[in-house]
Parts: sequence; structure tokens; C-alpha cells
Amino acid sequence: MVIKRLFLILIISVLGACSQLQSNEDHPNMDQITIEQIENKLTEKGLKLEESDLPSDNVFIQQLNNVNPIVYFIDGKILSIYLFSNEQEREKGMLDFEEKTATAELVSHKIYAIQNILVYYVDGNEVTTNKIYDAMNQLNEQ
Repeated sequence: MVIKRLFLILIISVLGACSQLQSNEDHPNMDQITIEQIENKLTEKGLKLEESDLPSDNVFIQQLNNVNPIVYFIDGKILSIYLFSNEQEREKGMLDFEEKTATAELVSHKIYAIQNILVYYVDGNEVTTNKIYDAMNQLNEQ
């Protein structure tokens, strides 16, 4: 009798875990940050996003882990935003950047890696850098 109860509890636990796993697979984008959220946070901080027109050989606009960035200028400095499908893909994108730029002499830049996004900002002034940092932290807290 005790064995049957333990077996029943085990079956219920396994089914519950499978159900929860299926629920997460049905909504894989639940925790993803969108480009609209990023743009809104940055503009809320008073930053003006300007469209960029950079040559494709610029290291901050290269494809990473099969993802092309959305690129803006803020105060004339490059802001590259990569939207990956999940955090693991973002981590692969970061490794891809490191591999592609391992021997390059890069200009000073900041990296923001939050959930599914990877953002590179070529250092501008301290005020702008702090505003971007604050915006990224707020996105991470949502």
C-alpha cells in the first residue's frame, strides 16, 4: 500500500514537472526584452537615438551568432543593440564578438548584457554613459 502511494506521488510529480516545462516551451519569449522597450527606456532618459549609416566592416555592427544589430548614434557615438532569442544565445553572441575581435585594437566601449539583449556603446561622455547604464538596469529589473 505504501509503495502504491509513493508511486502515485512520483507520477504526479513527474506530470507536474512536464506540464511546467511544456508551459515554458509554449511561451519562450516571456522574459525577452524588445527593441521598443529599449528605445523607450533610452528616450525616457533624454537620449536622442539617431539612425546610423556605418560601413559594414565596423566591428560594432558585425553579425554575432547569426544576429544583426540595430544600430543608432547617441551624441555621435555608436550604440549597437543585439536582440537574441534567449540568454544562452546572447552568451554565444558575446563569445562570438570576443573571438572576432581578439586580435583587434578596439576603441573604448561599454558592454551591457541583460537577459536576451547585448548592447555595445562606444564611449561617449560620462553623462550619456550613465543614462544608458540606468536605462539598462531598469530594463533588467522589469
